[in-house]
Amino acid sequence: MLQNYLKIFSRQLLANKVNSLANIGGLTIGIVAVLLIGIYLKFTLSFDGDLSQSEQIYRLNLTSSVGGDEMGKSARTSPAMGMHLAQDVSDIESFSRFVIMGEVIAGFDEDYIRELQIFLTDANYFDFYDLNLKAGTLQEINEPLTAYLSESTAQKIFQEVDPIGKTLKINSTNFDGTVDFQVAGVFENIPENRHLRPEILVSYATLNHFIGDEIDQSFDWLNQYTFLKVNESADLNLVTSAVNQSLQRHYGEQLKKTNTKWELDLQPVTDIHTNLDYAGEYTQGVDGQNLKYFIWIGVFVLLMVYLNSINIANTKAINRLREIGVRKVSGGSRSQLIIQFLFESLMINLMAIVLGWLIVFSFGGLINKSLDLGLSADSFAISSYWPWLLALWVGGTLASGFYPALLVSSYAPAKSLKGNLKIRLNHGLMRPFLVLQLVFCLVIISGVLTIYKQLGFMRSQHLGIELADKIVVRSPMLFVEGSGNYQEKMKSTIGSLAQVKGIAAANEIPGNEVYWRSDAIHIEGKERNGAMFSLLHVSTEYFELFNLDFLAGKIFNPKAEGEEAIINQRALEALGFEDADAAIGKQLQTGNGLARIAGVVENYYQEGVNSKVEPMILSYSPGDLNYYILDTEPTDRTDELIAEVGDVFRTNFPQSPFEYYFIDEHFDKQYKSEKQFVKIFGLASLVAIVVAIMGIFGVTSQFVLQKNKEISIRKILGATGAELLGLISGEYGIWLSACFLLGIPLSYFVFSGWLQEFPISVSLGWWFYLLPAFMVCLIFLSASAFQTLRAVLINPAALLKNDE
Repeated sequence: MLQNYLKIFSRQLLANKVNSLANIGGLTIGIVAVLLIGIYLKFTLSFDGDLSQSEQIYRLNLTSSVGGDEMGKSARTSPAMGMHLAQDVSDIESFSRFVIMGEVIAGFDEDYIRELQIFLTDANYFDFYDLNLKAGTLQEINEPLTAYLSESTAQKIFQEVDPIGKTLKINSTNFDGTVDFQVAGVFENIPENRHLRPEILVSYATLNHFIGDEIDQSFDWLNQYTFLKVNESADLNLVTSAVNQSLQRHYGEQLKKTNTKWELDLQPVTDIHTNLDYAGEYTQGVDGQNLKYFIWIGVFVLLMVYLNSINIANTKAINRLREIGVRKVSGGSRSQLIIQFLFESLMINLMAIVLGWLIVFSFGGLINKSLDLGLSADSFAISSYWPWLLALWVGGTLASGFYPALLVSSYAPAKSLKGNLKIRLNHGLMRPFLVLQLVFCLVIISGVLTIYKQLGFMRSQHLGIELADKIVVRSPMLFVEGSGNYQEKMKSTIGSLAQVKGIAAANEIPGNEVYWRSDAIHIEGKERNGAMFSLLHVSTEYFELFNLDFLAGKIFNPKAEGEEAIINQRALEALGFEDADAAIGKQLQTGNGLARIAGVVENYYQEGVNSKVEPMILSYSPGDLNYYILDTEPTDRTDELIAEVGDVFRTNFPQSPFEYYFIDEHFDKQYKSEKQFVKIFGLASLVAIVVAIMGIFGVTSQFVLQKNKEISIRKILGATGAELLGLISGEYGIWLSACFLLGIPLSYFVFSGWLQEFPISVSLGWWFYLLPAFMVCLIFLSASAFQTLRAVLINPAALLKNDE
């Protein structure tokens, strides 16, 4: 029996090459898209999920309000919180803290590297994040000046030398120079699906060594991350309530004095990578809200390809009516026919699955790079997806084969043998299926247009800062005793090049979040009000180079006595000033003493327009900073300019690598989530269009075939070509009208909700309603034109003769 099924299947496959190619091709394209979306979702949702204690680990977050107005939500908390909470709340089993050190230069002997992924942390961090030591022990973790390295970093610095017990030199502006650390251990490289991936871990006791033990009692220093291990059986709501009660008990009175309210919440560690609600994240995750749209895209694509497969199967059945009649007359049962059609569907789906698998797992790396999905190399390992492929095979077989099998096997053999039975569109679900395909196509096209428009809208916003023709050069990696001070050398060498109009230095550049923040800023003689300020160190040229507009005051005077500060409008408001001129000359109390307000600049976006403008204090620094920004003359010979800058840099700083990038391109990386969304939707729209064309071609072929006799008679009676086109296109108009009535409101509902998630968003104008509808019409007419014109132009005598 199986052999017979295979023979019939192979004959039908070769006898209907166009339909077979359309069916297998449509399914393959859909499976490729669904597999890619599924792999992306699996990887994205897997972050921190495989930690042995993932269900018990929570990050402590802080929401601050002043006078009833929310000032912001932050992932950073203070040193005292974790310690007090572990003592006060019985359901908190332990806690871990870490502080980001920022960029350092680390090395041994003559081998040095620039490293960003370096934390100060404790022993519990190793337990919470399943860090396995390959060498060394944790016995020294509570000792100051102790370091642990990842395998890859240990290899870079020590190469073939055993690092345990060796001295690691770390140069950092936080240390004001170079400090010797003892390497106590080497841990396994951290998997890519972790939201924290440190390369160097320094003992938390080092913080006490430099600042003192009193830092552990500080509630003000909001620049560290706190993680809690909560009892498995605990009620999280009760724990959260107890946490806030503890905060009020230890720090409530101080908060009342500044009319400030703090509220703590516990965020599951598995939720961090897909949540963008909190400022101060160490690494940017992805928008979890977008993931549900990816799921719907996958569902829509699957529905489209299976509806298309059903319609093609129904169309092919017209040519098999006599075969069905003969088999029934010969004693074949309906169940045998159903099994035959399901077997053919099984084989078609198997071929599509195999082709889809070959495409995804052979070209996965290229697809990953092209779509910028950020997937790890092992994301495309076939062993992880056998259940998916099996589910797609079985589910696809039933979804695309069961209905056609039931429909075709139900016809009486007498009518089938006469050859005059036609499967009519109104006799099954082919017309509704096609309309649904068109609706899905319209929704996906609307999504691409909306996301593209929103991304363009955000990019076109005035940032308050000039980014064009700016090149960022990383600070020289000079390994010196004491703080580096080569700002003047950078200005006198690179800054003197003919194509360089100006050069400025900063510890952070636009496009990066300013790490250091404080709520201890206030005007001398006044109480602090709980507002959180970002602290940025820059050179005097920073303001002119970025064309920042002053509302009052002027740039720093390097020769002035005492410290000076320049604030933005948000800081002006947070400090309680209504007029910019009134702030000039006032003394600003900072954590490092007093600073006179020298100027007030208009607000500008340090980060993208999808982030809020924060109160900012800009302080003058004549010393070493992390970045140098070159303002260059517009030129078409950018490569030559880069080469010239690089030559000067290497001549003056031969120990340092020349690292550069364009600041506008760097700033644009903040829209990675939106650009990724566009690419995913673009892939889905391509699939939707291809599948829709196949579906339209198949259904219109059958529709025109049913109209052949009527068309022939009308032509004999004198109907013109225009009248015949009107007869056929009238039905097309009904299908398209149904598509627009369902698709446009659905698109509006979906994407107006998506746009509400942005602080600023594009308006859904005429383009949202007309362009997708026009594109669907164009797709429909292009796919149906050949069959329609062929029916109008064919010889009616030949048709009527064949229909006898």
